Amino acid sequence: MIVFTLDRVMFERSRMKVPELQQLSSVNKNTLYGIYNNTSKRVDLDVLNRICSALDCEPGDLMKYIPDDGQLKLF
Repeated sequence: MIVFTLDRVMFERSRMKVPELQQLSSVNKNTLYGIYNNTSKRVDLDVLNRICSALDCEPGDLMKYIPDDGQLKLF
């Protein structure tokens, strides 16, 4: 499963809050809160691009992969 780490990145970037990120990125606040709270099921690449630009980070900084239990492991 993929989990978002936006909350951690925002905290590390001078304890930024969602309204401030909304102003910097022009991403809808509901979209940002969905990512922040890990309730989003999908995220548009343009949204990721704008968040990365606003936070000066890479997409991999915003997401973490956690293997599901019982999932087939190929390596």
